[in-house]
Amino acid sequence: QQRQLQQRQLQQRQLQQSHLAARRADGLAAAADSVREPLQRPEDCCPSSRQLPAAPADATLAAATTEAETAEAEAEAEAGVAEAEAEEAASLASAALRPRFVFFLCEMMAIGLAFTVVEKFIFVFIIKELGGSQSLCGYSVAVNVIFEVPIFHFGDALLRTLGHEAMVLLSLLAYALRVFGYSCLQPHTVWALLALEPLHGITYALSWTAAVDKVKAEVPAAWQTSGMLLLNSAMWCAGRTAGSLLGGSFLQHGRAFGHSGGRALYLVAACASAGLIAAHVVITLLLRAAGQQPLLASPLAAAAAAGIEPLVAGGSAGRQEGWAAARVRTRDSDRE
Repeated sequence: QQRQLQQRQLQQRQLQQSHLAARRADGLAAAADSVREPLQRPEDCCPSSRQLPAAPADATLAAATTEAETAEAEAEAEAGVAEAEAEEAASLASAALRPRFVFFLCEMMAIGLAFTVVEKFIFVFIIKELGGSQSLCGYSVAVNVIFEVPIFHFGDALLRTLGHEAMVLLSLLAYALRVFGYSCLQPHTVWALLALEPLHGITYALSWTAAVDKVKAEVPAAWQTSGMLLLNSAMWCAGRTAGSLLGGSFLQHGRAFGHSGGRALYLVAACASAGLIAAHVVITLLLRAAGQQPLLASPLAAAAAAGIEPLVAGGSAGRQEGWAAARVRTRDSDRE
């Protein structure tokens, strides 16, 4: 409804600008006629004297005509800009409101919530419940960051090989294994935390690389910044806020599977992550059975299905073609 209202307002502005330009052109034409009309009456002056003001009259007429043409060109340009803005706004809305893109943003919000449950409360669990040291917490951060670097470095190759779908599912699987491992830690095995931290590199690097590339593939080029704003709002604003509130409340008051505190929190997080994986896989299988693209259709697969050459590393032109083909193909699949 908001998009329709904006389009109507733009159409009204365009109509008003066209009427204004037409009135200006009519006024200038009338002024030119008033200049030309007295010179066409033979009783006003003799033939020899009529030739003298001909040049200024012609110059005035030419100036009026030029000004009218300029006004019309400006009105057409303004109308074209307004129309282009309306088309771009409609293209952003159509991309952001696609069911697959909405599901993608919801999934990213869930992943942001899951990250927050670990980032905000793991050290509380390690120090207060397992008796770990602050040094152990520092070492764990170093380990998980070290394992992010190579995945980000080879992100382009992973995108071409796995695609968005597999990268997000692997990220969720790594997260489920990681938090389930947290729930199994005991005070005498607390240093095993370091063996679980490489899974953070897999979780974060795979999900963020796939998410950024997915937004770039789905959102029109003129709205890339707005697309990243949507991703960050879903994943890091809504997800982190919900994760902080829900995780903190559950850590303080919740119980699950006969446990309380951090152990119960991470058991619930593992089950929720496994449930999200199962829901994603089931929906994707149903879509494939119906002959449609999966939830997070890979731009490579869509480009290949559209008859476009596969993307090459570093080839921005080929990548843009693949993204454009993916948008067209997934849009058609959504309509079906």
